[in-house]
Amino acid sequence: MLNALQALRYSKATENLVKFWSGLPRPKGQVCPRRGDFSSALINRILSEVFLSEWRTEHDLVIIQSGTVLDRLIGEDLTGRNIFEMTPEPLRAVERNYYNVLRGMPCAGMITRSAPNRRGRHFYYRTLQLPLLDPFGDIHYFVGTGVVLDKEQLRSELGHDNFGATELVERHFFDIGAGLPSPNTLKDDTAQHVFFHPQ
Repeated sequence: MLNALQALRYSKATENLVKFWSGLPRPKGQVCPRRGDFSSALINRILSEVFLSEWRTEHDLVIIQSGTVLDRLIGEDLTGRNIFEMTPEPLRAVERNYYNVLRGMPCAGMITRSAPNRRGRHFYYRTLQLPLLDPFGDIHYFVGTGVVLDKEQLRSELGHDNFGATELVERHFFDIGAGLPSPNTLKDDTAQHVFFHPQ
């Protein structure tokens, strides 16, 4: 039986990335693959929809590789940009907490936002975050995909479509072998919907 992460089908690139990430080797005792085992060349046909970010400090999560499709959707080249600086100020603390939770469990995550892109056009944007280990066995990288959704798709998934102009619509946490975070770690989260998916 497929777990919830492997069953994601909202974009072909996401489906292919999850399959590729799931098939990578894990160091003994770890539930995440190493960054060194993740080769962009092996996912070349979906690379335009994939991003790779690096956790540098509590305040710096930097995009080190961004696909051209994602850059067009957002409205600028994202390479070198700090995700936390791009996040609207009221959401930054909970965004940092979200990534800390993904690193601490560890687990995979997915976010859907209602927000303007860098050109000021409003859209609904979903990103997936899959953790990767550094050479010392710590999670310092995330690989994922991004996709724009329409309001009708969100209405069919969530049962309504009343989202603010800048709002965190949903967060998902996926058990990848180490369990799921306690809802207490997310008590200040502003997401309308928070979902926990066991293995």
